[in-house]
Amino acid sequence: MSCHAEFLRVALDGNDRLPRAVLGELSTLGDACTTSRQKALVELVTAVTVAPWSLSRAHHQRATVAGLTDDDLLHAIALSAYFGHLNRIADAVAVPLDYAVQLPGHHADPTTPALSPASDIIAGRQAIDLTKRPATATALAEWRTYLIQKDQPITRRQRTLIVRWVANWLGDGGISAPSDVTANPLDGALCSLAEIVTLAPWKLSDACFEELRRDGFDDVALFDVCATASAAGLFSRIEVALVALGT
Repeated sequence: MSCHAEFLRVALDGNDRLPRAVLGELSTLGDACTTSRQKALVELVTAVTVAPWSLSRAHHQRATVAGLTDDDLLHAIALSAYFGHLNRIADAVAVPLDYAVQLPGHHADPTTPALSPASDIIAGRQAIDLTKRPATATALAEWRTYLIQKDQPITRRQRTLIVRWVANWLGDGGISAPSDVTANPLDGALCSLAEIVTLAPWKLSDACFEELRRDGFDDVALFDVCATASAAGLFSRIEVALVALGT
């Protein structure tokens, strides 16, 4: 949080009102915005982060009135999903800050409740076609292929399950249900870690990895589980958000 707040403070020429809100309660972000464009972006990226299935045609219309183009919306959705991925990887490896910040944050409270899983399953045509940003669409497609079509360090079956679990938690109806895959004794521990990465990354700790370590997962395999779940979340958040904007 501190690094993102610092980037935002610099981008706003030192104005720290919105960065301070980023470090505080999510509900205060809208009040800290100085333009309708900022407020529309805050509304959009908060939904992508917390509940992408909750987006609707009304959000699309409000954003348009605030001056955001469809290309702006694509950019914002892709960036918010991408930084959600980076944050989860940082949480998984406990990466420290390596530079000074003017607005230091605080350590995440592991007792903070997890995000809620999807209340709706979203499927259909994207309201805004991702291919309108061809470089982004191509990069995401290549990333997805790389992520899924590997057999090490975790198996392709395990990757498939993780992707399906994450899609289900985020309401992505474009991916098959995890129940289609034959059960395995390792699935419980694998599912538990993937769920924490997806819905409560601030709860990640050494204890979260213990059961899979006992089952023979080394650091490389554990990182692969986290990276697979986090990247799958990125893909599903983008898909669900873009489809939901047309509902």
